[in-house]
Amino acid sequence: MALFKRMDIWSIYDGLDEIMDYLYNGNEKKNIYWDYYSEQLNELANIAGEMYEELQEIRGRLSYKYDLPYKKLEFCEADQGINGHTDISWWNTAACMLSDTDMAELLDGEGNYGYSDVAQEKAKRIRSLERLTKKQQMALYTEVLGFITRYLELYAAFETIRAVINELEYHQSAIVKDAKVTLPGEAFV
Repeated sequence: MALFKRMDIWSIYDGLDEIMDYLYNGNEKKNIYWDYYSEQLNELANIAGEMYEELQEIRGRLSYKYDLPYKKLEFCEADQGINGHTDISWWNTAACMLSDTDMAELLDGEGNYGYSDVAQEKAKRIRSLERLTKKQQMALYTEVLGFITRYLELYAAFETIRAVINELEYHQSAIVKDAKVTLPGEAFV
Protein backbone atom coordinates (compact mmCIF):
# COMPACT_ATOMS: atom_id res chain seq x y z
CA MET A 1 0.00 0.00 0.00
CA ALA A 2 1.21 3.48 -0.79
CA LEU A 3 2.49 5.85 1.85
CA PHE A 4 -0.22 8.34 1.00
CA LYS A 5 -3.67 6.96 0.24
CA ARG A 6 -6.53 8.93 -1.17
CA MET A 7 -9.29 9.02 1.42
CA ASP A 8 -11.70 11.48 -0.09
CA ILE A 9 -15.12 10.02 -0.74
CA TRP A 10 -14.66 9.61 -4.51
CA SER A 11 -11.41 7.69 -4.10
CA ILE A 12 -13.06 5.35 -1.61
CA TYR A 13 -15.86 4.72 -4.09
CA ASP A 14 -13.23 4.01 -6.76
CA GLY A 15 -11.38 1.60 -4.46
CA LEU A 16 -14.57 -0.31 -3.65
CA ASP A 17 -15.41 -0.47 -7.36
CA GLU A 18 -11.92 -1.79 -8.10
CA ILE A 19 -12.34 -4.62 -5.59
CA MET A 20 -15.75 -5.56 -6.97
CA ASP A 21 -14.62 -5.37 -10.61
CA TYR A 22 -11.45 -7.37 -10.03
CA LEU A 23 -13.47 -10.50 -9.34
CA TYR A 24 -14.86 -10.38 -12.89
CA ASN A 25 -12.15 -8.55 -14.84
CA GLY A 26 -8.96 -9.32 -12.93
CA ASN A 27 -8.06 -12.61 -14.61
CA GLU A 28 -7.41 -11.22 -18.08
CA LYS A 29 -4.22 -13.26 -18.47
CA LYS A 30 -5.98 -16.54 -17.56
CA ASN A 31 -3.69 -17.05 -14.59
CA ILE A 32 -3.57 -20.67 -13.42
CA TYR A 33 -3.47 -19.53 -9.76
CA TRP A 34 -6.66 -17.50 -10.03
CA ASP A 35 -8.91 -20.42 -9.04
CA TYR A 36 -7.05 -20.92 -5.77
CA TYR A 37 -7.96 -17.41 -4.63
CA SER A 38 -11.36 -16.95 -6.27
CA GLU A 39 -13.24 -17.68 -3.03
CA GLN A 40 -11.30 -15.00 -1.15
CA LEU A 41 -11.77 -12.53 -4.02
CA ASN A 42 -15.49 -13.30 -4.07
CA GLU A 43 -15.72 -12.68 -0.33
CA LEU A 44 -13.81 -9.39 -0.65
CA ALA A 45 -16.11 -8.33 -3.51
CA ASN A 46 -19.18 -9.10 -1.38
CA ILE A 47 -17.78 -7.10 1.53
CA ALA A 48 -16.95 -4.21 -0.81
CA GLY A 49 -20.53 -4.26 -2.12
CA GLU A 50 -21.88 -4.11 1.42
CA MET A 51 -19.50 -1.27 2.27
CA TYR A 52 -20.62 0.60 -0.86
CA GLU A 53 -24.22 0.48 0.39
CA GLU A 54 -23.11 1.43 3.90
CA LEU A 55 -21.27 4.45 2.51
CA GLN A 56 -24.51 5.63 0.92
CA GLU A 57 -26.23 5.31 4.30
CA ILE A 58 -23.43 7.21 6.03
CA ARG A 59 -23.76 10.03 3.50
CA GLY A 60 -27.46 10.23 4.30
CA ARG A 61 -26.76 10.40 8.02
CA LEU A 62 -24.12 13.09 7.52
CA SER A 63 -26.63 15.12 5.55
CA TYR A 64 -29.66 14.85 7.81
CA LYS A 65 -29.13 13.13 11.15
CA TYR A 66 -26.33 15.08 12.83
CA ASP A 67 -27.34 18.65 11.91
CA LEU A 68 -23.95 19.45 10.45
CA PRO A 69 -23.70 22.98 9.07
CA TYR A 70 -24.38 23.30 5.34
CA LYS A 71 -21.23 23.29 3.22
CA LYS A 72 -20.96 23.66 -0.53
CA LEU A 73 -18.10 22.47 -2.68
CA GLU A 74 -17.80 25.26 -5.21
CA PHE A 75 -15.70 23.17 -7.60
CA CYS A 76 -18.01 20.18 -7.88
CA GLU A 77 -21.19 21.47 -9.49
CA ALA A 78 -21.73 18.30 -11.57
CA ASP A 79 -21.62 15.90 -8.61
CA GLN A 80 -24.59 16.72 -6.41
CA GLY A 81 -24.64 14.93 -3.10
CA ILE A 82 -27.71 13.85 -1.18
CA ASN A 83 -27.96 17.30 0.42
CA GLY A 84 -25.97 19.53 -1.88
CA HIS A 85 -22.35 18.83 -1.03
CA THR A 86 -22.65 18.88 2.74
CA ASP A 87 -22.11 15.14 3.20
CA ILE A 88 -19.15 14.99 0.80
CA SER A 89 -17.54 18.12 2.22
CA TRP A 90 -17.77 16.96 5.83
CA TRP A 91 -16.45 13.52 4.88
CA ASN A 92 -13.42 15.08 3.20
CA THR A 93 -12.92 17.48 6.09
CA ALA A 94 -12.84 14.63 8.61
CA ALA A 95 -10.56 12.59 6.32
CA CYS A 96 -8.03 15.44 6.11
CA MET A 97 -7.29 14.98 9.83
CA LEU A 98 -5.59 11.64 9.22
CA SER A 99 -1.85 12.12 9.00
CA ASP A 100 -1.48 9.88 5.96
CA THR A 101 -4.06 11.74 3.88
CA ASP A 102 -2.45 13.66 1.07
CA MET A 103 -4.29 17.00 0.99
CA ALA A 104 -3.18 17.73 -2.57
CA GLU A 105 -4.85 14.49 -3.71
CA LEU A 106 -7.95 15.25 -1.66
CA LEU A 107 -8.26 18.69 -3.23
CA ASP A 108 -7.69 17.26 -6.69
CA GLY A 109 -10.53 14.83 -6.02
CA GLU A 110 -12.77 17.79 -5.25
CA GLY A 111 -11.77 19.43 -8.52
CA ASN A 112 -10.09 22.29 -6.66
CA TYR A 113 -7.02 22.89 -8.78
CA GLY A 114 -6.59 26.53 -7.82
CA TYR A 115 -5.32 26.04 -4.28
CA SER A 116 -2.09 27.78 -3.43
CA ASP A 117 -1.20 26.50 0.02
CA VAL A 118 -2.18 22.96 1.00
CA ALA A 119 -1.24 23.47 4.67
CA GLN A 120 -3.44 26.56 4.83
CA GLU A 121 -6.39 24.63 3.35
CA LYS A 122 -5.90 21.81 5.88
CA ALA A 123 -5.78 24.32 8.75
CA LYS A 124 -8.98 25.95 7.47
CA ARG A 125 -10.76 22.60 7.45
CA ILE A 126 -9.56 21.73 10.95
CA ARG A 127 -10.86 25.11 12.20
CA SER A 128 -14.27 24.22 10.74
CA LEU A 129 -14.17 20.95 12.69
CA GLU A 130 -13.35 22.83 15.89
CA ARG A 131 -16.53 24.91 15.48
CA LEU A 132 -18.73 21.81 15.65
CA THR A 133 -20.34 20.73 18.89
CA LYS A 134 -18.83 17.74 20.70
CA LYS A 135 -21.81 15.63 19.70
CA GLN A 136 -21.38 16.56 16.02
CA GLN A 137 -17.62 15.96 16.17
CA MET A 138 -17.98 12.52 17.76
CA ALA A 139 -20.65 11.47 15.27
CA LEU A 140 -18.54 12.66 12.34
CA TYR A 141 -15.34 11.03 13.57
CA THR A 142 -17.10 7.78 14.41
CA GLU A 143 -18.80 7.54 11.02
CA VAL A 144 -15.94 8.67 8.79
CA LEU A 145 -12.83 7.44 10.55
CA GLY A 146 -14.42 4.11 11.47
CA PHE A 147 -15.40 3.49 7.86
CA ILE A 148 -11.99 4.56 6.54
CA THR A 149 -10.25 2.17 8.94
CA ARG A 150 -12.37 -0.75 7.77
CA TYR A 151 -11.90 0.27 4.13
CA LEU A 152 -8.12 0.34 4.53
CA GLU A 153 -8.16 -3.14 6.08
CA LEU A 154 -10.30 -4.46 3.21
CA TYR A 155 -8.12 -2.83 0.58
CA ALA A 156 -4.93 -4.16 2.21
CA ALA A 157 -6.36 -7.70 2.10
CA PHE A 158 -7.29 -7.20 -1.55
CA GLU A 159 -3.84 -5.90 -2.46
CA THR A 160 -2.22 -8.83 -0.64
CA ILE A 161 -4.21 -11.44 -2.56
CA ARG A 162 -3.63 -9.64 -5.85
CA ALA A 163 0.11 -9.46 -5.13
CA VAL A 164 0.27 -13.17 -4.25
CA ILE A 165 -1.46 -14.12 -7.52
CA ASN A 166 0.87 -11.89 -9.53
CA GLU A 167 3.95 -13.21 -7.73
CA LEU A 168 2.94 -16.82 -8.27
CA GLU A 169 2.33 -16.12 -11.94
CA TYR A 170 5.70 -14.43 -12.26
CA HIS A 171 7.55 -17.40 -10.79
CA GLN A 172 5.29 -19.96 -12.52
CA SER A 173 5.98 -22.98 -10.40
CA ALA A 174 4.72 -26.44 -11.38
CA ILE A 175 1.28 -27.35 -10.03
CA VAL A 176 -0.66 -30.57 -9.67
CA LYS A 177 -4.09 -30.55 -11.30
CA ASP A 178 -6.26 -33.65 -11.87
CA ALA A 179 -3.42 -35.94 -10.72
CA LYS A 180 -1.15 -34.52 -13.44
CA VAL A 181 1.76 -32.16 -13.07
CA THR A 182 1.41 -28.99 -15.11
CA LEU A 183 4.71 -27.38 -15.94
CA PRO A 184 5.08 -23.69 -16.70
CA GLY A 185 5.27 -22.62 -20.33
CA GLU A 186 8.42 -20.60 -19.66
CA ALA A 187 11.02 -20.53 -16.98
CA PHE A 188 12.45 -17.34 -15.53
CA VAL A 189 16.12 -17.52 -14.58
